[in-house]
Amino acid sequence: MPEGNPTASELQTRSSLQVMSRLSLMMFLQYFVQGAYQPVVTVYVLKTLNFTESQAGAFSAMLSVGPLIAPFFVGQMIDRYFATERVLAVCHLLGGFVMLALYTQTTFWPVIVLGTLYSVLYVPTMMLTNALAFRHLRNRDLEFPWVRLFGTIGFMVPAYLVEFWWLWGLEGEALSRARGVVFMFSGVVGLLMAAYCLTLPNTPPEPNEQRKYAPGAAVQQLLTNHFFTLVIISFFIAIAHKFFWFWNSPFLRAILDSGGIEGAYEQSISSVGQFCEIFVMAGLGFAIRRFGFKWTMVSGTIAYAVRCLMFAAVFGLDPPFTGKLAIAIMGQALHGFCFGCFLAAGYMYVDKAAPSDLRGSMQTLYGTFVVAVGLFVGGFVSGWVGGLFSNGSGESLARNWTGIWLSCAAFSSICILVFAIFFPTERARDGAVAT
Repeated sequence: MPEGNPTASELQTRSSLQVMSRLSLMMFLQYFVQGAYQPVVTVYVLKTLNFTESQAGAFSAMLSVGPLIAPFFVGQMIDRYFATERVLAVCHLLGGFVMLALYTQTTFWPVIVLGTLYSVLYVPTMMLTNALAFRHLRNRDLEFPWVRLFGTIGFMVPAYLVEFWWLWGLEGEALSRARGVVFMFSGVVGLLMAAYCLTLPNTPPEPNEQRKYAPGAAVQQLLTNHFFTLVIISFFIAIAHKFFWFWNSPFLRAILDSGGIEGAYEQSISSVGQFCEIFVMAGLGFAIRRFGFKWTMVSGTIAYAVRCLMFAAVFGLDPPFTGKLAIAIMGQALHGFCFGCFLAAGYMYVDKAAPSDLRGSMQTLYGTFVVAVGLFVGGFVSGWVGGLFSNGSGESLARNWTGIWLSCAAFSSICILVFAIFFPTERARDGAVAT
């Protein structure tokens, strides 16, 4: 552990190896489902399905719009009525079948409808797995990052299964047609995850008779514990987060094309970010104890801006192909700091700030602004900005990648300033959260 030799009291509050292993496998499967399709979905809909930038942006947004209802139904279910692991099982079972259906579709409206339905089922599970893990870990600040890093590993694995097995050796039109297999992989693993959820530790509700409607009480918490500031900034950071995932695979494709490389390598290059994320997540607990939530999360917002500036330099400075690829890979590595130091740390802050009987609802409410509203808006913003900096169509299509990434860099820089000014400094070393 990066914290050094544990004290006797710390050893007494460590979770068992069995619990850590079960929760780690849960995170692995949870993010394998997402990692199968997310890194390349934009390339797939633009190049294979021939969507326009606006249509691709709409599809990307619809992958987040469904969970707008999550705080008022899913949060209520797990905080008041149903065990978390059973809600997870149902969501993944239905989501797996929807993803398999999506694999068979090639036209705009069926893809949009199925994508929206899938988002209703899948995105809330991201918050639910966090809530379940927090519930069963004895030392959340130190142990959650280690459990969550297995989600990062799960996100990475599909890149190598898909690109170095199914898509290996394919180029041109054959490659475009075969890319849709990522939805099939996602659906199959989603069904496996549904079965595994039924074996997870029982996580029944913790009802509070004085607060019958959990989401309503969670909304009241917006005005306490600086939760409001965190939610607002997280909303804008989520837009930048979506911007990265939306344009990253077409951007990498443009770099590979500039070097005459036609094979499918976008996912494996993108996975450099997840490799870095493993190390960031492993040290996140120490960073929060040492520097506090505020400055750990400020470093995450800085990483968002720096990554965009590096990407802008790829075609702005126009070095040789190897230089372009090297800069892009270094930018990918910053993803670990973006996700770990801001988004993962944000979930940890919410868990620490929330009353015990509201953690599920508050995790879901926070996740809604990060994963649903922010990414929903980010999908449209990404498509709109890309359209502003694109000319032509088909084979004559040209994109101003420098302008695209500088736009996101400017947006992220504003988030840095606002968060640094308005989010309070707390004594994280003592485990205190400012109120």
